Amino acid sequence: IAYFAGTAAFLPVSRQAPAPAKAESAGQLDSQQLLSALPLPAFEVDAEGRIVAFNAAADLILHLEGRPNPRTSTVIRSPALLSAIERMRLSSGAEAVSVEVDSAPDETWRAHVSRPVGALQTLVVLEDLTPVRRAARARSDFLANASHELRTPLTALSGFIETMRGPAKDDKASWDRFLDIMAGESERMSRLIADLLSLSRIEFSEHIAPSEREDFARIVLDATEALQPIARDRDVTLELNGADEDMPVVAHRDEIIQVVENLLTNALKYTPPGGKVTVSFGPAASMGERMTLLQAAGRPGTPDASVWLRIEDEGPGIEREHLPRLGERFYRADQSRGGKITGTGLGLAIVKHIMAHHRGGLAVETRLGKGSAFGIWLPAARP
Repeated sequence: IAYFAGTAAFLPVSRQAPAPAKAESAGQLDSQQLLSALPLPAFEVDAEGRIVAFNAAADLILHLEGRPNPRTSTVIRSPALLSAIERMRLSSGAEAVSVEVDSAPDETWRAHVSRPVGALQTLVVLEDLTPVRRAARARSDFLANASHELRTPLTALSGFIETMRGPAKDDKASWDRFLDIMAGESERMSRLIADLLSLSRIEFSEHIAPSEREDFARIVLDATEALQPIARDRDVTLELNGADEDMPVVAHRDEIIQVVENLLTNALKYTPPGGKVTVSFGPAASMGERMTLLQAAGRPGTPDASVWLRIEDEGPGIEREHLPRLGERFYRADQSRGGKITGTGLGLAIVKHIMAHHRGGLAVETRLGKGSAFGIWLPAARP
């Protein structure tokens, strides 16, 4: 909603207030033309507290719906904003007031209210603070989650070190068990730090499109072959189905390999012994042939060719309430089942950002008790 409202100012004005008085000279712009030129939602309030002019972006936010000169009190529900408008209306001008307005549980605007000296109307310009607030909240949550995830293995290590120095100082028979647990916690912390660094690096360069030309089929084959030993150790069959042809893509090889390995690792973790993980891949004539969620990157009516990968497991599936949060940092869908599957909770977040970097996408299908399937797609290289 915030993005749509933020970009709506560039649309042509679809609804206008009654035409204001004509400008004194042919070269002078009237209020409606000036408001339409503003890149932010804006409207004017007259001395009687009625909205007399507005641009298209303000119309979308206030839902004026063609009402002629509505009173501010009938379309604005913020007491702070109404009070600021009334203060400007009664003032002598030459001052401005800024107030924050929460228009929804997760949407915040800053209203700049002013009245130029000698003007009869009060100008209100709305600035969308929602992306800034969301970024600040995401940054705060990320730091809190990272601190918590790192604190857990550190606490375990400190506890066992203290035990080995104190009560178990002379119990050498227990040391091997303690050292095994400490090694596991150390490896967990190392994986977490490596994933954090990888995610930070991907986000830093996400706006720069890849430029290397690679063979997608070769990448999938190499990544699958690298995880065959893990599949054998878990007694899971790893089946590969793919087209026997070159599939050129413009991509960073290491990042796409990381995507395939992350999705395959998750599938192997959740598939029980004796089960099967199926890896399928191939080309598509258009983006929408295999996956319909991604808009074509080319010209209208000429969708670019793409390649796709689908990894199916035979795990327990994912409950519906977890699906919207897949890809969030540190979020683990199996936490509700006791968190028996180990991991950092960053794998899908890394996949999501890598696919965004490659102008591709990620999709998931799941059935409880039957398994899940994760799919990715990205544009094929042009000839």
